[in-house]
Amino acid sequence: MRAFKKLSIRTQVLAIGAVILAIIPLISLMAYLQSSEVIVNQNTQYNMELVSNLKQRVSDNYASVSSIMINLGYDTTVQDFLLEKDSLRIYELSKKVQSLMSVIKSTNPDIVDIIIINDAGKHASLQGSVGLAQNMMDKLIEGGGQVHYGGFYKANPVVVRDTFLFGMNLFAARDTQRYGEKAGFIAVVLDTKSIHREIEKFPRLSGTSFYLLTNEEELVYANPNGVELNLNKESLRHYSGYGESAVIEKISGKSYGIQTFALPEINGSIISAVPISNLIKELEGLKRTSYIMIMITLLLVTIPYSMLMMNILKPLGKLIAFMKRLKSGNLDVLHTKVELEGYAEIEVISTQFNTMLNRINDLTQQLLETTGELYQADIERQRAEMSFLQSQIKPHFLSNTLDAIKGIAIVKGNNEIFEMAAALSRMLRYSIKGANEVALEEELRIVASYITIHQVRFSGRIQFEQLGTEAFTGIVIPKMIIQPLVENALTHGLEPHVNGGKLIIQAKLKGEKHFEIIVSDNGVGMEQERLEQLQDVLQSRDRAANQHIGIKNVNDRIRLHYGEGYGISINSWLGEGTVIRMLLPLSAGSDKPASM
Repeated sequence: MRAFKKLSIRTQVLAIGAVILAIIPLISLMAYLQSSEVIVNQNTQYNMELVSNLKQRVSDNYASVSSIMINLGYDTTVQDFLLEKDSLRIYELSKKVQSLMSVIKSTNPDIVDIIIINDAGKHASLQGSVGLAQNMMDKLIEGGGQVHYGGFYKANPVVVRDTFLFGMNLFAARDTQRYGEKAGFIAVVLDTKSIHREIEKFPRLSGTSFYLLTNEEELVYANPNGVELNLNKESLRHYSGYGESAVIEKISGKSYGIQTFALPEINGSIISAVPISNLIKELEGLKRTSYIMIMITLLLVTIPYSMLMMNILKPLGKLIAFMKRLKSGNLDVLHTKVELEGYAEIEVISTQFNTMLNRINDLTQQLLETTGELYQADIERQRAEMSFLQSQIKPHFLSNTLDAIKGIAIVKGNNEIFEMAAALSRMLRYSIKGANEVALEEELRIVASYITIHQVRFSGRIQFEQLGTEAFTGIVIPKMIIQPLVENALTHGLEPHVNGGKLIIQAKLKGEKHFEIIVSDNGVGMEQERLEQLQDVLQSRDRAANQHIGIKNVNDRIRLHYGEGYGISINSWLGEGTVIRMLLPLSAGSDKPASM
């Protein structure tokens, strides 16, 4: 709710209107969907009840065929035919068996053929469909005496109609030496129209499609609507596993309720496809009513919304547009006024806003005058700085002068002056080079030149040593970050010492991605209080700190260049010396040094 209050008035009005527009269609849609679901469920239940009757009729037909096969198979004449060995006698018995078959067929017109085969391969048949029976007999050679479904067969030159085949093994039942042994086989070929008629008796909704499948999704029957729908074999195989609960599917752009009913007696199933549109025709009136309600609601919302737009949103929009012009930096807008018409509150906003514009205009004039004065003062400061810079000696001139001093020192034979001038000249040229980063090797050469100057000044008092730096010479570092540390060590650590001392520069790995440069001396060191002050200076962000400016400058440069995780740490012991550690990252483009 709090977030909704923060939205603009336009957004809130639109949101409320949208909610109102959505509620009625949603209610209508829910009622429509619920009604549709009830109708579909009723049709599903109706189909289940009717198919249940159909399944019972199919079961009755199956039981009737089973009864015919058992009664005929164990008739005395048939048993004699199965067990007889004499050919002439078999022939006579086959005629009698055929007469029995004819009587049965006359009372059961759906029977196409009856075939009886004995163990010797002799047979009796009405239509000669012996091949079908023989194939089934071979498959059931080890079977018992139950009736088996043999499959569906399309019409062919031998069997002129679509048929179902049922078969059963026959056993010797008379008091003979072969009692209980398998004696032959009986098969009944049944016209599929027997089931077609049952399905056609099945009352159903107009437009419903029915399919009878058997023999692993072999299509046996499709009513005219099913033929028109023309589902392919792949689709029928897919739908045959749906079950008796209706499943809604899109077929050729229309929705159908699909149900499947198993017929285990013929190893098949019945699939029904009911068009949903036929089921919910009576709901079209409800849909039209919903559309009318939506239109009325739209009109009811549009009229008050338009009034709000005219009295509130329109003047507010005008104010927002004026503020955007002001925000764009067009100062001429300050000299104009915004005129808003609407409710009384809108006019109060207009008056207060115009008063604010006048005040802003006055303050802007004052700011422009103050800015002009500050700009003039800045120009004067820059002129003073320029004059100061022009008064300084140019570094190139100083470097050339040092080269001249070197020449004079050689002529005069003064090696100390030559070495000091040469070292100072190298340092000066290095400092004025354009690059901001250099290799560690080059930085150390300049540090060595600086130490050379002090060694000449304090002959025999200053010793210098490098440890491990040869493994890091290719690492790139910021220029002039070691020399200030060396200068600090010489000036504050070794020079005050009566006997001088030793300066050591060491480099070593620190983990996988970092390395340290350590500058240590065995000079006078410093007191704990002074050390803490220096450590506070290093942690301080005050650029104006004037003590230890060289060390702090190096520390700030490293942090600005690499980030807060890098920089200088310092430790010192009074009378023992000072150790400064500089943590740096290994350069991305440099080879990682060998472990030390």
